[in-house]
Amino acid sequence: MSTQDEIRAKRLARLQQLEAQHGQGRQQAQRGQQQQQQQQQEQQIAAAIEASASAATSGSATAAEDVSPAVEQMLPEQTLSASSTDPFTDWVLTQLEFIFQATVNPNKNNNQHDLVFLYNLAYELQQRSTLTPDDIESIFMEILTEIGIPAKSKSLMEYLYLTYHNTFRIKRTIPVKANLYQEKIQFLNQVIKFSINYAGISFHVVDLFINNDVGKSLDFFVARFHDVSSFLIDVINNQEDEELLELLNLIFPYLSFKISTTTTNQSSTFIYLLSIYESLVSIKSVAAIFSQINGFQPPSQDQCLDYEHKTLLGPLLRLSPLLDEMAVNYFQGVNELTPVQIKNTYTSIQNEYNVIITHLFTIVDKLVRGSGQTRTDLVEWFAKLINLNHLRRGSHADFKKLSSDGIMYNISIILIKLSLPFLTYPLFNKIDKIDVDYFKKNKLLDVIEESRVNSTIEEVKQEYAQVEEDTNFISDCFNLTLAYLHYGIGGIYIKYDRLKQQIKQAQSRVDQIESGQTPPGLNPMMISFLRQELPKLKKTVVSFKSVKHAIQAIFNHTNLQLEIFDFIIGATTFIIRLIDPSHSYPHSKLEIPIFKISKVSELDDHDYLKTKTPKPWKYYPEFIVEGIVNYCKFSTNFYGCPLVNNQDKLTCFCEFIIILLRCPELIGNPHLKSNLIEILFFGSSPMNQTTDGFMISVFNNNKLIIDNILYSLLDFYVMVEKTGASSQFYDKFNSRYYISVILEQLWKNPIYRYQLKNYSTNNVDFFIRFIARMLNDTTYLLDETFNVLNEIHDIQQELKTRQISPGDETRGTNEELASNLETLESRAKSYMGLSNKTMELFKLFTKEVPRGFMLAEIIDRLAGMLNYNLSIMVGPKCSNLKVETPEKYNFEPKTILTLLCEIYVNLSSQQEFINSVARDERSFNLAYFEKAEKILTTKTFVESKTINTLIKFAHQAEDQRKMDQLEEMEMGEIPDEFLDPLMFTLMNDPVILPGSKVTIDRATIKAHLLSDSTDPFNRMPLNLDDVVDNIELKQKIEEFRQNSKQK
Repeated sequence: MSTQDEIRAKRLARLQQLEAQHGQGRQQAQRGQQQQQQQQQEQQIAAAIEASASAATSGSATAAEDVSPAVEQMLPEQTLSASSTDPFTDWVLTQLEFIFQATVNPNKNNNQHDLVFLYNLAYELQQRSTLTPDDIESIFMEILTEIGIPAKSKSLMEYLYLTYHNTFRIKRTIPVKANLYQEKIQFLNQVIKFSINYAGISFHVVDLFINNDVGKSLDFFVARFHDVSSFLIDVINNQEDEELLELLNLIFPYLSFKISTTTTNQSSTFIYLLSIYESLVSIKSVAAIFSQINGFQPPSQDQCLDYEHKTLLGPLLRLSPLLDEMAVNYFQGVNELTPVQIKNTYTSIQNEYNVIITHLFTIVDKLVRGSGQTRTDLVEWFAKLINLNHLRRGSHADFKKLSSDGIMYNISIILIKLSLPFLTYPLFNKIDKIDVDYFKKNKLLDVIEESRVNSTIEEVKQEYAQVEEDTNFISDCFNLTLAYLHYGIGGIYIKYDRLKQQIKQAQSRVDQIESGQTPPGLNPMMISFLRQELPKLKKTVVSFKSVKHAIQAIFNHTNLQLEIFDFIIGATTFIIRLIDPSHSYPHSKLEIPIFKISKVSELDDHDYLKTKTPKPWKYYPEFIVEGIVNYCKFSTNFYGCPLVNNQDKLTCFCEFIIILLRCPELIGNPHLKSNLIEILFFGSSPMNQTTDGFMISVFNNNKLIIDNILYSLLDFYVMVEKTGASSQFYDKFNSRYYISVILEQLWKNPIYRYQLKNYSTNNVDFFIRFIARMLNDTTYLLDETFNVLNEIHDIQQELKTRQISPGDETRGTNEELASNLETLESRAKSYMGLSNKTMELFKLFTKEVPRGFMLAEIIDRLAGMLNYNLSIMVGPKCSNLKVETPEKYNFEPKTILTLLCEIYVNLSSQQEFINSVARDERSFNLAYFEKAEKILTTKTFVESKTINTLIKFAHQAEDQRKMDQLEEMEMGEIPDEFLDPLMFTLMNDPVILPGSKVTIDRATIKAHLLSDSTDPFNRMPLNLDDVVDNIELKQKIEEFRQNSKQK
């Protein structure tokens, strides 16, 4: 016997048991003795009824004559008049029509009354004049299995509900002091009980009742759920374990199917269906076994789309404005919508999403609380889904093959809501319930190949080998949320950036086709094809724009974003607690740096720093931090950004950023640190001309940040040099631009100006390390900028020439030149932006700490950079920098010249600087300063005092140059062994390099090591501490100097 047959047999056995319990009024012995007589009489009654019905149909009899004489003979007089000598029986007969829509009066058995005639009950009354509660089962069975339900009930379930509902109505109207109150209540309770019993049985033994259709029953419950919910809940609560699971196997797949087939423009419908789902899982017994229902797990557990489309929860959890089809429905006619209309649509989306996510969270919350098994299975379901969606963060992600933004975002929000109770700000009393060794025990999240915070995958495998321990729900929920924040919500950022490019490209193609500007070289057939594709292309643009607007609507939903940020603050608090050696944060403040370096070179030694990374933090997956950082970075694009106007929590987040930056051992990935810097950049950039950036007040008032932010920025300015990527040389410029903007804003606070001055005198190596990188950048960027401007100048001149004559065809076609020009313009704008910021920093720093720039490792390079760029700006080739619309590239020659001259002026009082400028034989020329003086006087607003100081300085340098030249002539020819092999100048402090054995001046090798940690002659690693003083050569050089002076 199959399992289904066994269940069916049990249902029938239970039905027989019910008959035995409630059929005592009809004893089997009596029925045995009278069986033959009853059958004859019943046949006669049935024939009489049929005759009566036939007469009513033909219309040959009036309402008063509808009763068949045969029936009159068979039924007693009191039955026909619905009266009895028993008061209880009279009351039952009175209620029979209202409760059951049935009668024992054949006079009412017609279409006018729409009642069914109970001939079995009528016969019972003939045998005995009274009715008891035990007759209820007979009434039900006669209607459900023999006669059929009344015509006005469209389904068996509707009829049972009406019976149930009508009974309750009568029950509420009976006064407590009414005659026969207890008997009446007992009778009504029995009717309610049998209504519920038979409703459940109708799902299990489908063919037991006449006109029973499970599909219609389910349709009825769904269509009228708010009316009949109490009935369905009673039916469910009445089920035994096996019966309940079988019933739920009918209800929930049906509901999920209804939701999946509801069109996206029927929002009221799927919200209604969600409310049904919510009500059902609120039943404890349902939630307890929910994960055992057919369809909870997908057909294939290694296909992420199956979770979304082929499970019970998938169709619910994907409902979101972020679905492409829903977005298009919201933004119909998007190209014609005004800003006000778009904003109103955003509000509408946000309000509707509030309803959706509230239902979804309640559903999941009820399931989590339903039973340990359901909770475990549900958490595993979420984990398997996110494990299959790691590619959502890939730059080439194919979103058609991955789970939708809708389901990913919804689950993320649900998990955040589940996590917040144990991350309560500001006390965080339950944060210690999150297991710090979670990833040692984790079996849920697939992190085997994940990059780690500051360790290798092999190191992790060795550390976490053979660990068999269980994790708690709080830890599972917390870390699962972080995974969804990174891979779930994080995939939206990739899609959003891609959408912006797709819109730009598609719109450009539409514009080209509409204006007839098709790409060159296309044949007429291809051109015709493109025009035919135009409507489809326009539709694509509308779709792209709609999805982009939907994302903006969600991320501008301030309350929802604040909730995400609340979780982030809880997560950052846990991370700092994990890092804290005492693990007492936030109940006690963390002191940073956690360990202090003994020398500046340790900041550049990644392997050394790794040994200082605390455990188990160093083994954590990198996405734990990356998801947090990427969200905060992305959210700054929207007015719903939760970091703004959220001062207390923003302070916590800023502390988190500074801790990670100030302690270089905590994170090994420079790209992750670059994103931290970018967030600080967004927070420090002025919001408008009169309003500071939203983080500035934190920078100026929080002690931890005041003590550490400047050091952190100067350190990372250097560290970003080495990202490990093939593009590391160019990657650094973005981060350094952001740091320059932040430093410019910090400079308004005298505290930070004092700190820089302090570094220049008390932490000299650290200061030099930073300034050297600034010099490298300025030299390279200005050089590249001027070269690019020269190329732009040449192309613009060539294109002008071609308007008159053929021009130089070897330089390419007009289209090729235009393409090259666009590329060069983009490079010029990028280079010029950072060049301007770096020059601005030099102006600020040299004014505040001029002595800091007099160090031997810096001064000659700084003087050379300034002299060279001045020669470019005002020298013989300056005309090559003239380009059309220079402001397009942020190129303002007068501004650059002013900055250069102000730096000269800031350092003009330092004799060492005068000497260095004069020594630069390659670029120093008094004529350049005189030309600069003329430009500044006639074309800028620079103060005359500054200009006078500049020209005075120039003459001092010229005088020094002449003196140096005279001294060199007096010295005569310098022996080659005394010359620095790189600078070709007389060495002052010669040292021997340990690897190549080359002798070089100490200042030269120190300057070289600031930007390159290798021996310049054999490219082997070199540390300044390893060089050896060449004492003998130093004595010879000193003797040479003395002898030269005596000549």
